[in-house]
Amino acid sequence: MTIPTLIPRKVIFDNPTRLEPRISPDGQRIAFIAPKDDVLNIWIAPIEDPTDAICITNATGSGIRQYLWTYNNQIVYGQDKDGDEDWQTHLVDIESVEDRNLTPFDGTTTFPLSPSPALPNEMVIMMNKRDPTVFDLYHVDLTTAELKLIEENTENYAQWHCADDLNAHFATQEQPDGGKILLRKDKTTGKWNPCVNWDFSDSVSDLHSLSSDGTKAYLLDCRGRNNLALVELDLSSKDTATFRLLAESPNTADILDLVKDPKTGSLIAFSTEYATTKWHVLDATYRSDFEYLEKFEGAINISSQSLDNTKWIITQSTASNVHYHVYNRETTSSTLLFHSYDELLQYTLNNMHPVVIKSRDGQNLVSYLTIPDHLEDAERPSRPTRPIPLVLRVHGGPWFRDSFGFSPDHQWLSNRGYAVLSVNFRSSTGFGKEFVDLGNKQWGKDMQNDLTDAVEWAISEGIAIREKVAIHGASYGGYATLAGLTFTPDVYCCGVDIAGPSNLVTLHQTMPPYWSAMAHMMILRIGGDPETEEGRKFLLERSPLTHVENIKKPLLIGHGANDPRVKQAEADQIVKAMVASKIPVGYVLYSDEGHRFFRPPNKISFTAITEKFLAKHLGGRCEPYGDDFEGSTAEILQGKEDLLE
Repeated sequence: MTIPTLIPRKVIFDNPTRLEPRISPDGQRIAFIAPKDDVLNIWIAPIEDPTDAICITNATGSGIRQYLWTYNNQIVYGQDKDGDEDWQTHLVDIESVEDRNLTPFDGTTTFPLSPSPALPNEMVIMMNKRDPTVFDLYHVDLTTAELKLIEENTENYAQWHCADDLNAHFATQEQPDGGKILLRKDKTTGKWNPCVNWDFSDSVSDLHSLSSDGTKAYLLDCRGRNNLALVELDLSSKDTATFRLLAESPNTADILDLVKDPKTGSLIAFSTEYATTKWHVLDATYRSDFEYLEKFEGAINISSQSLDNTKWIITQSTASNVHYHVYNRETTSSTLLFHSYDELLQYTLNNMHPVVIKSRDGQNLVSYLTIPDHLEDAERPSRPTRPIPLVLRVHGGPWFRDSFGFSPDHQWLSNRGYAVLSVNFRSSTGFGKEFVDLGNKQWGKDMQNDLTDAVEWAISEGIAIREKVAIHGASYGGYATLAGLTFTPDVYCCGVDIAGPSNLVTLHQTMPPYWSAMAHMMILRIGGDPETEEGRKFLLERSPLTHVENIKKPLLIGHGANDPRVKQAEADQIVKAMVASKIPVGYVLYSDEGHRFFRPPNKISFTAITEKFLAKHLGGRCEPYGDDFEGSTAEILQGKEDLLE
């Protein structure tokens, strides 16, 4: 048995080599994100030669993580400051490389909506400048950068939906009972009229997109069924709206996404994801294209299309890397563009195995297991030859899901000698509305039981050692870590919490103002209204802070000082309570991070601390610290001697 080389943390957690390529509308160039002076920026290259690239932005700090092409071949991107999520929208001319901040307003958040091929020099954005609790809709002239208010949000609309004319045709509005309404604008009167009512259980439904002319709306709709189906809303008649079922998922997963013709807006295919991603063709003329794409292993997504729809950018996520390809529909052939992590190509990485775990009440928990390949039992695939330490990696949200594909955490932890398990516990999305509803009011209860059941499964399968199980997660995963150490203190030998809420009352009270549209949903899903005595009692009972005296296993906490979603106080208050009760805890704060750690020196430093912490309590391999703290703003506020020993 050959023990694989220890992969340096910097290889896994430093900036990717390149990521997120998108093709220009004319099909001649690609844009992608890559480091410039160790900060992620946007680069442009000819599609035939991605190595002949120039950088067109000069971001500093946490870098650029989101962008899109306009139909006049410019680039629009969002940038916040040190993770505060006050996104400002920038426009870059790729010829002159002039960068204009379209929304230079402090304390304001903006989101660009999809531009229009019919009006290539214009676009619309949502912005909460007038009222921080809601988003108005603005027209942007991409030539002059002039902003013009076109829809004032006086009814607490959560989202706007525009067609190619760049006018708002639909809006969604959250309701006090947790449901939501889809409203359609009357072109004659300008009045917004209810069009679709989704009750609370059906509120995972939404409008996906519109046809180019705005006469059809495509809904992902679960009314009358468990899973999200594809439904067409025909608006061609002035007096009536006709619903037509276009497709249902052939398995127990929701329809996940749609591919459309970028010029006509006609539907091409849809994807589903249960354990893995699958594509289903709607337009038979594209059948050969998807038959070709089925040859790729891993999770496949069509992430970008040229306007004439002859070239697609394909994202292929395998257990070992993320690969990007240009697919040519005219020749039914593809060319590899690049990988996200070039340095990883020289190392041996581990397979990821989809597994389905039964909860104590019979629910199917779609999960993903990675074990060190050199320890895999030849007669029992996806099982080690002997039980080994386990890290339970819990996703955030919680209305999110884990998926098959490249995971830096899975590769890092399995390389250190651990089994790694990610579980889609109840309330995770993608498995139907009933599975989401099973998580209502179950923070710290049945949602936590699913995680406990997954640990018991891993032990019974000979994967994990009972005394050597750690829990690790960020955001809701951080809450689950705190809940695991307080509500089930004997299940885990240690925990790592990143940006996890410790007090559900203060979590509600300090949410970003523009989350107001979904406040009712949060109350009903989490359970307990913080404005009522009964609600506060419920929330406090489910808060790890209330039960801090139960913690008896080592805990490491990491947090960003600028986190707008889960404030620093969530970490401060549980650390203070643990110190007062003389319970050991490690606490690392980053002054220039928000809800996630984006700057590589910060990611690497916290990963180094976590690795040493896990090695101490699980016994896995550990790379020495070296220069891992160089350039980092890590401030160890508690447990410094223990963490750095």
